[in-house]
Amino acid sequence: MKLILSSIAFLLSCMSYGIALCAETKIEVFPPTAYDQATVYLNLGFFWAGIIGLVILLKLKLRELERTQKMEREEAEKSAPLLE
Repeated sequence: MKLILSSIAFLLSCMSYGIALCAETKIEVFPPTAYDQATVYLNLGFFWAGIIGLVILLKLKLRELERTQKMEREEAEKSAPLLE
């Protein structure tokens, strides 16, 4: 089993190396100047901070909804008629 997994990993690494060699031109992902790079990184930081903030807000809202549902359920149980 270990031999099969290692051979598959070797084949995948050879294929990825071959694909990298076949690339014609290198595409610049970030701008070459330091000022523009700083702007890109700053915007990425704001983006991820916003995503994390939204996840935290959603989690807090779900906790609040669960709390209010639990309170309503407890009030309904208290006001329910008892069979004696």
